Amino acid sequence: MNKISLCMIVKNEEKLLLRCLNSVKEFVDEIVIVDTGSTDNTKQIALDFGCKVFDFEWCDDFSSARNFAFSKATGNYLLWLDADDVVPEDTLKQLIQIKHNLSKDTYMMKYDVAFCCGKTTFSYYRERILKNCGSAHWQGNVHECIVPFGEVEYLNCSIEHRKINFKKSNRNLIIYNKLKKQRQLTTREQYYYARELFDHKKYKQSLREFKKFLKCKDAWVENVIDALFLMSECCIFLGDVQNQLKYLFQTFQYDYPRANVCCKIGDHFLTDKKIETAKFWYTLAIETKQNYAKGGFFDAQYQNYYPYLQLCVCCYQLNDIKNAIFYNEMAERFNPNSVAVKHNKEFFNSIAKT
Repeated sequence: MNKISLCMIVKNEEKLLLRCLNSVKEFVDEIVIVDTGSTDNTKQIALDFGCKVFDFEWCDDFSSARNFAFSKATGNYLLWLDADDVVPEDTLKQLIQIKHNLSKDTYMMKYDVAFCCGKTTFSYYRERILKNCGSAHWQGNVHECIVPFGEVEYLNCSIEHRKINFKKSNRNLIIYNKLKKQRQLTTREQYYYARELFDHKKYKQSLREFKKFLKCKDAWVENVIDALFLMSECCIFLGDVQNQLKYLFQTFQYDYPRANVCCKIGDHFLTDKKIETAKFWYTLAIETKQNYAKGGFFDAQYQNYYPYLQLCVCCYQLNDIKNAIFYNEMAERFNPNSVAVKHNKEFFNSIAKT
């Protein structure tokens, strides 16, 4: 019979910890909480819940903290969560059903991290339930991961990342800059360092670091495609239209077109008043299917809401009002609270009366 150990690292999570624990308590048999320096009531909440609580002196290394948590677990399977994660009811029911039939080494689950109008808009797969063995080992000071090992199975359910009062932090960037002074970054670290720079709007520096990443021969294809996409975004902010398009087309050297890439190419041609060409790319974005098992990031808005909204614009500019209205209605299905959709509806109603 399988025993599941939930392993978490926390710091000052008194507002969120109970929500997380209550969402998963029916699935797990043991909860290991590693506290990295809380000054609030986090540790007491964990103790009152019946968790095993351990202290860990923070050393700018998330993997060290997570591996310490794993070392305290006694279950034959390990589940990891963050305090701002939630296990939805449908996921919990599925996990309970399969609990005692778990036999693979690594179980992958979708990680839903952004939401709009009750729908997930950004997600990706993460290694989530792992056999308790030496291969279940975290790597990386920041954006840490476990390399999937042994027999791997993809579960059709999600963990939701539900932050509250999100405040952007320089923590990860500070850690990467410290690491750069100590040693050469690994390929994965180089990629995430460039992403951190992008997130902090340091576009010139981000572009330079992404270029270094692309020279790494062991770079993962999904990261390469995402890097090229973000490089094209850097070019937009830097006013470099020519290279923006070059990086987008360069993604096709690695795999089939991604929806976000197609939308951005469509945006380029729409701005350039090449409306029929723009329509082609927005339509392709809708038709492109996401293969979650590839493990890359997936921004759902680029496969439905956004291209439909842009097709509405294209059709209006081509004086095709009927299809413009149709595409606006399609966009509304995926984002009923959209200000742009509402504005379009009001506009089409006004011209219908004239």
